[in-house]
Parts: sequence; C-alpha cells; structure tokens
Amino acid sequence: MFAFKEDSYAAALKEKPAGIALAWPRPEQDLKTYIDRAHDAGCKVTLMAGGVPEAERGASAGADIIIAQGTEAGGHVGWMATMTLTPMIVDAVAPIPVLSAGGIADGRGLAAALALGADGVLLGTRFMASNESPLHPNFKQAIIESNGHDTVLTEIPDIAAGIVWPGAMSRAKRNRFVERWAGREWVLRQHQAEVLAQIRAARKAGEADEAPLSFGQDAGLIKEILPVAEIVRRMATEAEEIISKRLPRFAK
Repeated sequence: MFAFKEDSYAAALKEKPAGIALAWPRPEQDLKTYIDRAHDAGCKVTLMAGGVPEAERGASAGADIIIAQGTEAGGHVGWMATMTLTPMIVDAVAPIPVLSAGGIADGRGLAAALALGADGVLLGTRFMASNESPLHPNFKQAIIESNGHDTVLTEIPDIAAGIVWPGAMSRAKRNRFVERWAGREWVLRQHQAEVLAQIRAARKAGEADEAPLSFGQDAGLIKEILPVAEIVRRMATEAEEIISKRLPRFAK
C-alpha cells in the first residue's frame, strides 16, 4: 500500500477476488476504509505486519487474517525474527487468525509456526523456486545454490527502482549488482534511470548477478525446484510426522 493507486485498487475489487493482500500501509492511510471496501466486494483481507503495532492496526481496521512476517523473509521486511514475532502477534490480535512468514520452507517450519500459535504459514521464497514460478530459470537456480547466508538487508533494490518503502529494508541476494553499489548508494541515485534499464535487460536475459534478487534466508533449506503441489504435500507430511510422532515423546 506504500505506493497505493486508487484506480488499481478499484479495478481489483471490481473483479471480486476471493482474497486481497495488503501490506506496509502508510501512517496517514485510512486502512479501515480500504478493508471495508474489500469486504463490501465479498473479499477477505490479509494484512502483513512486521511488528505488533502494525498487526494491531490491521486487526482494528477489520483484517480477516494477520500475517506475522519475520526479518528472515525475502523482499521488504522489518527487524524482528519470525520465532519471536509470531507469538507476540498471536497474543496481540487473538482471536483473529495469524499466518507466520519468513524463514519457512519445509515441514519443520510449518510445525514450529503451529507450535508458536499460528494457524498456518505463508510461503514466498519456497514458491519462487517452483515449476510454476514465473522467475527466469537462472534466478530459480540462484535460490537453489544459496546457502542461506548470502542475503543482505539493503536499500539498493529500492534506490535502483526509484521507490521508497517507509520503515523497511529489502532482503536480497548479495550478488555482484548489490556489491557494486554497496557504500555507493549516492552514485546509484545519480544514475538511477540508467541502472534501472540495465536491470530490466539483465532480468530478461537471466543474468542473476546483474539484477536485484529478493529471497529469504530459508533459501538455504531449498534443494530442488518442484511443483507447488508437491511442495505443499511434502511440507504437510513432514509437519504431521513431527507433530504426531516426534513431539509426543517429549510429553511422556
């Protein structure tokens, strides 16, 4: 919602989607009005929050689901880790359902999120490395090859795109593009339009080292590109195994 366009929102609601996802509302935006309009269109609303105040704001405005997004996630994130943030938001907005996001890529993460009080999880990076993902194969491969340590919180992707996300940093792969501009952000601002054109060309060509690539630390858990259905099946099976067989041993 940071760069919210009224005509785009109105067009989206006209299609009467089953759900719509909101995130990063500016302090001056009337969040309740947007959520009410979505409800009037028969649409459920999720609100992504990187902290308890944002979650409480979304709950007060009528969001149907709050997404607790930890800093491990890719793209724009806050500063608190998923393990801490999830139960804090669960406590703050109960009984509104909460999904946990950030650093979750397998059944272990799903089981952990449920143990923290979440009602489910939201996946980003794991689905980026799927058959159905529109990413260039080279960018998917960069996720597969990541060890989870090769990401960095930076404003460089936003500066290059000529946008500002208030209060957020972007988690992206620490590739050649990011390293080239790290510490030289002022120069990047001077050449923003030129650099953005180069980024677009690099993405089209699949040059994974010459464009920002946002993904989470959980890339270190992702070893292969799979169909989305198989990803979900494996996660559910592993989580069920943990909850039904492994964890009960500790309750005896």
